[in-house]
Amino acid sequence: MGFKERLRDEIEWRGLLVKEVSAAVGISNSTFLSYIDARGVLPNVETAVRIAKYLGVTVEYLVDGEKPSKETLSKTRKAALNPEKLRLSQAYDKLSAHDKNILLKIAAAIGE
Repeated sequence: MGFKERLRDEIEWRGLLVKEVSAAVGISNSTFLSYIDARGVLPNVETAVRIAKYLGVTVEYLVDGEKPSKETLSKTRKAALNPEKLRLSQAYDKLSAHDKNILLKIAAAIGE
């Protein structure tokens, strides 16, 4: 499995549309399609980094399939969050297990 297959798999696994990802990373839909179709074009480094950050994975994973360490993965996923979600995640990380449980119940009740 190569870059295009891993990229395609990540997009499908997350339930995203190609046009969502291409718009989020600031490239045209046709350019993005060239990364995942039979052409298998590789993006430049800057674009690859933006794609990986948006998907919450590392560029290394997209290129060679190597899973990052838990620490690297955590940092990468947090970098992929928008500022509001990042603040929420950081606040959640500081809570006790008991308080996390309460917050999850509140969130579930609000989301219904």
